[in-house]
Amino acid sequence: MTLSQTGVGAAERRGRLEGRSSGIQDLGDLDGRGALPAHPRPARRQRSREAMLSGFLRSMLAGVLVLATGAPAAAQPTPELIRARTEREWTIKADKMRRHLLPIMRRHEIDLWIILSRENAPDPVLELFGGYGITGWYGHRNAYLFFDAGADAGLETAAIGTHLSGHLRRFYDTRTLYGEEGLMPHLREYLDARAPRRIAVNQSRTISMADGLTAELKDYLLETLGPDRAGRLVSSEPLVVDYASTHTEAEHEVQREASTATFDILRRAFSGDVITPGRTTLMDVRYWITAEWKRLGFEFNFPGSLDLQRPGGVTLDDADDPTIERGDLLHVDFGVRTSGIVADQQKMAYVLREGETAPPEGLVRAFEASSRAAELILEEMRVGRTGIAIKQAAERRAAEAGIDLLVYSHVQGYWVHDAGMWAIFDWPERYGDHPRITLKDGDWVSLEFAITAAVPEWGGQAVSIMREEDTLITAGAPPEYLSGPQAGLWVIE
Repeated sequence: MTLSQTGVGAAERRGRLEGRSSGIQDLGDLDGRGALPAHPRPARRQRSREAMLSGFLRSMLAGVLVLATGAPAAAQPTPELIRARTEREWTIKADKMRRHLLPIMRRHEIDLWIILSRENAPDPVLELFGGYGITGWYGHRNAYLFFDAGADAGLETAAIGTHLSGHLRRFYDTRTLYGEEGLMPHLREYLDARAPRRIAVNQSRTISMADGLTAELKDYLLETLGPDRAGRLVSSEPLVVDYASTHTEAEHEVQREASTATFDILRRAFSGDVITPGRTTLMDVRYWITAEWKRLGFEFNFPGSLDLQRPGGVTLDDADDPTIERGDLLHVDFGVRTSGIVADQQKMAYVLREGETAPPEGLVRAFEASSRAAELILEEMRVGRTGIAIKQAAERRAAEAGIDLLVYSHVQGYWVHDAGMWAIFDWPERYGDHPRITLKDGDWVSLEFAITAAVPEWGGQAVSIMREEDTLITAGAPPEYLSGPQAGLWVIE
């Protein structure tokens, strides 16, 4: 999914990709009381929980692979498949939390991370820590607490609120339900017993998923803390960035699954199975993609979008809903979500004219230039470099090679535009700190870019080849395509 936005004409599209156009927008109640322990649980019990979780995780992954692999037609949104993918998501996320959250908190000297959330305004980060608990809900005013209880006790987790499902036990050691008295006395008791020095809260100018603390909930928290503790609050932004960039092997497998499924759906979408020139419209293809990911039991990620280019400087998108004609150059942007992890890809296809057996040579060369551009970008994607440095270096090398390249790549994973590095313009009012965040070891990167090239067979008309591939970047190893990549223009007869 593009960080910039395409438009409706070749020149206008180029301007919008560069961000120059104005006016373009991017992107049953439970009562009762429980008791929180004044002291953390022993380390031995913590290790036992982690061992049990790890064993369950291995069994869960084995089971879901039986249900979710093989030919696309084999998967159906059966109760068994939905259960397997849901359980896999929460098991994987709980395993990651138990293994990785505490070291990252200590790296950033965070004693306590408080996530406050409420019904109809849930904090987005809760998706990483059990969400609404499969059969529960977000509650009237809930607190989710992650505390560094010291070397001997490790990570202590607690939830205080309403509508707290028992499914959350894999994430939270204790769950306290409040009644008429509300959240505040319980939260104060928790804070008094632990006296944290640095308290992270989700407030960030740059990272949207680290900015889930609403104005009212912050006021409520400040009242709960009192003036003596209010100065201990810090932003969770660096914590969220590092946590979102840390991936387990189980998560890598899910990311590859999402990427492969996306590639397969788009390959079928841009084929004669779906498109009949002169009859099928762009929105016909868009709705086929929507029906297909739902048929296969995947989750909503972002709405797929399509556009086309034609000789004569014609560019139309799915809002125009044009009929696909022979000689059209098609473009699609889409990705599935499965077990809480997303893919993000863009593909290009050409519709053969009568008598043609291959696309015009100018379009073939343009796609070849895009493949060379992808190589250049990946060569510049080195762990520790900032997004803006990657973008500028790749575009400079492409220009030296005679390629008109625009880079707007970004990390992906739990969200399509994830917390972390974006190789995009250094425009603070639009992109915040993302361009200055460094690429992390193990980041999933949406290799997103466009090249512009003149096509002689189209009277020298400039066309845009817009590409996006799912990749894995690791230190000391070559970048890895998680599916594909698209090696040439797909051809529709």
